[in-house]
Amino acid sequence: MNFYRLLLNCVVLLAWEYRRVTSQSARDAWNRLRHPFEPEERNSISFHDGTRPFPSNQLPILDLVESPDPLYDPTEGDLDYRRLRRLLGRDFDRDYMSTVRPLEHVLHKNGTLDFKIKKGRPKGRRPLFVKYFGHRIYTGENQKPIRLKLQREERKKVQKYLWSYTHCPVFHSWKDLGIRFWPRWIREGQCFKGKSCSIPPGMYCQPSRSTRITLLRWHCRGPEVGTNCSWIKVQYPVLTECACSCS
Repeated sequence: MNFYRLLLNCVVLLAWEYRRVTSQSARDAWNRLRHPFEPEERNSISFHDGTRPFPSNQLPILDLVESPDPLYDPTEGDLDYRRLRRLLGRDFDRDYMSTVRPLEHVLHKNGTLDFKIKKGRPKGRRPLFVKYFGHRIYTGENQKPIRLKLQREERKKVQKYLWSYTHCPVFHSWKDLGIRFWPRWIREGQCFKGKSCSIPPGMYCQPSRSTRITLLRWHCRGPEVGTNCSWIKVQYPVLTECACSCS
């Protein structure tokens, strides 16, 4: 009976947290409406109109629509490993990029799920709503604070349950960007959205953190096809963390 009572209390608290996060998402949506460009315009990339490419803010990034003309491809001499390695310098990150097809992609072509458990709970940062579970909650200006009367061990059990239920692991997979990128293989992250991650249901795993890796891009400028081409550095955002939130 105690467990069901605790679970009912959890549902009440999470419903309150859901309402708070929803209002925050509404404010974020209003801020997006104030942006002068639409998302599709901000994320549009063109490599053959004389402009320099810029990174997208949608994760994971959609596949580029490239020109099939081989004149835009680098030659064998342009793919010299030592020269490109020296050009990329310290930006070369073996955790997120590879010049050849990685062994992980050979063994797990569809990707791997990064789900690690430590002492009965997901490994990583503890969400704030789990950290402050059981603390006083103020529901209004003139209302008395609400606080669950739980023993320490009971509170820890409920925290572990909530943490495991709402945890959003990152799904990693290797992607081949093609010959016009170096290194051409990069390790991307995606959020698993198979089911709702909240109590009550309604919230899903969404991107919460990312990092930017630096790659070399074969970029051609000028009116003539295949002329005035060179390697330039571009930043590529990679998802590193997901969180249970509103879409």
